Amino acid sequence: MPKTSRTKLLLAQSLQQLMLTMPLEKISVNDIVEKAGVGRNTFYYHFADKYDLVTWYFQTGVTPFLFEHTKYGSWQDLLLGLEEYFRQNKVFYRNALAYSGQNSLAEYIYDFMQKYYRQRLSECRPEMPEDQLVFLSRFLSGAAMGVLMPWVREGMERNLSTHTQYLLALHDSELLQELLVGSPLPEQDEHSQS
Repeated sequence: MPKTSRTKLLLAQSLQQLMLTMPLEKISVNDIVEKAGVGRNTFYYHFADKYDLVTWYFQTGVTPFLFEHTKYGSWQDLLLGLEEYFRQNKVFYRNALAYSGQNSLAEYIYDFMQKYYRQRLSECRPEMPEDQLVFLSRFLSGAAMGVLMPWVREGMERNLSTHTQYLLALHDSELLQELLVGSPLPEQDEHSQS
């Protein structure tokens, strides 16, 4: 492993250890470098801030994990892969995802999923116009985050797979019609028209 990667990993491990006892917002760069036994300049050579470090740690861990452990081919596969990955570092990710400001991990995961869904949509429907691809990838990413974030906040106790089966209800075209555009207008009787 190159020295740069070892240093980044050391900083990430130090942050992870600190997050076992305190929330991310309370941890300073000084805390991280002190725990890692390196200087502040070393930290800032590699990362812009602690949130950049959190994102790097997620990015370097989740992508290989998802490719190794899931088919990574559907909405459910991606969500269940993330579930398994977060559970392996439960305290760290619950703590990291509690922060929702600029450069947050939640923002990064949303962007990560949006790129994934855009790619999948363009593979499934190559004729789909760009504006539709963008809209649908944002919609699916937002929906995934809407399931994932409450699950993380609630302690990751339940299995997400028990909830993803509810998505099959969306195959009901009448339900989709009602949710997306409202109830269809009642059919009017010929005699009631004036």
